Amino acid sequence: MRLFSIGVWLLVLPWAFCLGCSSTPSADTPTGALSLFLAAMDKSAEDPGALRAAYLLLDAKARQQLQLRARAAETLAGRDLMPWEMLAEGRFSVRFAPAARGGMRAKITGSRAVVIVSGSAKGQQVKVPMVRESGGWRVDLDIPPVRSNP
Repeated sequence: MRLFSIGVWLLVLPWAFCLGCSSTPSADTPTGALSLFLAAMDKSAEDPGALRAAYLLLDAKARQQLQLRARAAETLAGRDLMPWEMLAEGRFSVRFAPAARGGMRAKITGSRAVVIVSGSAKGQQVKVPMVRESGGWRVDLDIPPVRSNP
């Protein structure tokens, strides 16, 4: 059972993590963390362990909301569920490829950042909020609270 799907703002190619860098991406930078998250989500359809990797790259609020969703879904599923199982594997759309130069750049302000992903065509741009937590950058994903039935 999947209760959450990656939002429309994730509209970039997972391989974009290599743009403008010569080394393997890491969560030490906002662009690296986003690239790792997208790569993990891309692999998740074939590799169930990739969902856990993607989950660990989410901010604490998002992880907490996914934990609450997992607890709520357990009663419907009749089994224990892990919070990363609330992410829908492979469920984000490729709308454009990041531009070859400057396709992914970050604006950092203290412990917050916005990764700006730009495509080669005019108007192809998406902004992804990031936050620095636990010594690394995390995707600041806004997950609405679980609704309770009256």
